[in-house]
Amino acid sequence: MTLPLVVLAAGLSTRYGGLKQLDPLGPDGEAIMDYNIYDAAQAGFNRIIMVTRSEIEDEIRAHLSTIIGGVLPIDYVQQSLDQLPEGFHPPPDRSRPWGTGHAVLCAADFIEGPFAVCNADDLYGPGAFSILHSHMYSNQRTSDGALVGYTLSDTLSGSGSVSRGICVLSKDGLLSHIEETQDVRLADGCITGKHLEGIHGLHPGENHVELSGDSIVSMNLWGFTQSTMNQMRSQFSNFLEYNASSTSQEFLLSTALNGQIQAGSTSMQVLHTKDRWFGVTHASDKDQAQTMLLNQIDQGIYPRSLTDGFAELVS
Repeated sequence: MTLPLVVLAAGLSTRYGGLKQLDPLGPDGEAIMDYNIYDAAQAGFNRIIMVTRSEIEDEIRAHLSTIIGGVLPIDYVQQSLDQLPEGFHPPPDRSRPWGTGHAVLCAADFIEGPFAVCNADDLYGPGAFSILHSHMYSNQRTSDGALVGYTLSDTLSGSGSVSRGICVLSKDGLLSHIEETQDVRLADGCITGKHLEGIHGLHPGENHVELSGDSIVSMNLWGFTQSTMNQMRSQFSNFLEYNASSTSQEFLLSTALNGQIQAGSTSMQVLHTKDRWFGVTHASDKDQAQTMLLNQIDQGIYPRSLTDGFAELVS
């Protein structure tokens, strides 16, 4: 069975100030997405689909060719502004991508069957990909898809605010909805992300909220079926009916899935991983990310050279 992993690598990296998809954080110039692909391959995912932009695709191709070589089949899909349903056209002054939901749809057009999705610049950990693969490969699935959730206190940046999707669960452990929360940060006086109080954010409409550090959040590590994608295509067309002329509105993955869940047409199991997430939102996060990677290499979680590690997967 082919079980692809879609890697969302078309982001603009506005707050980072550079192309963080390819920022060399590992000892041999590895980027975060390389470690995700390595973990996914070890878990059993056997095809990679990179969602990129035309301006950066050649760089990503060259980088992955160096690190991964021909160990895994890798396909490339561009998320372009004009990749829209028939009858719709982007406004001439729009430069911002259409959002994460659109990025996933760009890849889904080239996939038959279930698939997983992750961000290029978030490191999820080997356990996260393992539990997601086991769930998707199981014949005992009781939901249409799955989300791997993380503890909020483990996903904060010490360098500034972040955006997080807070997961609200139903009594049976399924996802009820995701509350998109902006400007999430530790309040003054809180010196550790493990502190369970003193985390603040903004809900849409600039409503201030206090958040619990042990809340479960989405970091965009999903498992999807084609039935979910078919519904999302209809949702995207509906979105464009109202926003096709907008230069800023985005079709967000979480918003689309919230709509499906509320309509009762999709169910999502939430899988809670014990892996420690980390990523790079701000340029000042880079030093900490490099330190955490080196610690994991010293612990034997990753090989010192991912190129050697990939070669061993097929030896």
